Amino acid sequence: MLAVGTVVGAGFAGVLFSVTVVGLPLILDREVDLISAIIASFQAVLDNKGVMLLWGIVIAGLLFAAILPLFLGLLVVLPVLGHASWHMYRQLMPDSDESL
Repeated sequence: MLAVGTVVGAGFAGVLFSVTVVGLPLILDREVDLISAIIASFQAVLDNKGVMLLWGIVIAGLLFAAILPLFLGLLVVLPVLGHASWHMYRQLMPDSDESL
């Protein structure tokens, strides 16, 4: 039961990561509807599977390490991850809106 729960949880986490990794910054940066942002995010993940898997592992590892010192590490880790995620988004998405 623990193994099944872990696999199902990983599946949900993967879908949520795929929807939000580019989707949320895209909505903030450009005038795009939710469905277009989700499609662009899934496409970016599918085009860069290895890098995105590594990025998800890095995020999980850093967040786990940040909660160990009574959640105080989040004060450092969250801004760093936000800054790095923004730069990753800018590299993945071209400046023109033609690809959407």
